[in-house]
Amino acid sequence: MFMVDRERSVAIVRNGGVVTRHLRFDGKILAGLRVIFWGNIEAKDVYLGKGCVVMGRITCDRAVIGACTRFNEIFADEVLIQGRCLGRYVKARNVHIAEGCVIGEVEADEKIVIDGNSKLGKLNAKKILASSEGGGGET
Repeated sequence: MFMVDRERSVAIVRNGGVVTRHLRFDGKILAGLRVIFWGNIEAKDVYLGKGCVVMGRITCDRAVIGACTRFNEIFADEVLIQGRCLGRYVKARNVHIAEGCVIGEVEADEKIVIDGNSKLGKLNAKKILASSEGGGGET
């Protein structure tokens, strides 16, 4: 279920895996498709594949959340949330949200970029950029 490469500081969770405890790693965490995390995730970088479920909190510097992923809370510096994700709360410096996401509350210290139509509850940021085409915010 787990593979750890200490030279590259990468922890890999295989497709369809289930992690029943809190996961803390000083490096990158890469999760495959349909991985379920019952606890919190703490790492430098977190990359979740499509269809993952995170019951706990994600705390990291950079997070890339794959499409159709469900999560509770994300606390990070940079966050990219891909299409059709479902979440409760995101707190980051910069947040990029793709089309079809449903998120309860998003707080950003600098900017939030929204590509396409999404259901977002409360937004709080210095700058909010939205595009209804889903083709990209800034170039």
